[in-house]
Amino acid sequence: FDRQAGALCLEHFRAKEECFSSFKVEKQWRQCVAQDPAFLAEYDRLAREAACPHLRAKIGGAAPITFHYQFPPTLRLQPGPSQQFRRAHRDAEYGHQVGEINFWMPLTDYSRTGTTLWVESSPGADDFRPMEVEYGSIVVFHGTLCRHSVPPNASACTRVSVDFRVGVGPHFDAAWSLDGIGHAHGRRQCTL
Repeated sequence: FDRQAGALCLEHFRAKEECFSSFKVEKQWRQCVAQDPAFLAEYDRLAREAACPHLRAKIGGAAPITFHYQFPPTLRLQPGPSQQFRRAHRDAEYGHQVGEINFWMPLTDYSRTGTTLWVESSPGADDFRPMEVEYGSIVVFHGTLCRHSVPPNASACTRVSVDFRVGVGPHFDAAWSLDGIGHAHGRRQCTL
């Protein structure tokens, strides 16, 4: 509870450490997201009215482009205090394609959690920087090729974020999958 604002704070949500450290537990609570029509409607609007148009504007040109956005998005919880972290990785290691762009949105205040996503500026640059953005803002990066990680959360607060990927037109093959990867995100399309 935030006494100044008179409201509940997401940072004070007490999640079990397994929400961050166990893929099996992550899958269970992510099903809650997949079964929440109000949340999914807002996310669908975000993807169609903000994320895809943002990429379309960056690409330019007049020809229509079909975007393949992840559905549902991934909700991440990182309770604190904890020594659990996410190692530096590229999403290509998990079956994502070069034609996918990452969108990451913190839902908690970095000044309270002290923990955030760290991303390198270009593939192999090894110059990781923290994404110190206001909650509700969105960071766009090429996570298929650029490594990113999350350090341990030493705070007493829970870090919460949403992320998703958007496949871009001719640079994304909706039928492709990496051998040995058993999980693939659902997708929806948006043509602009």
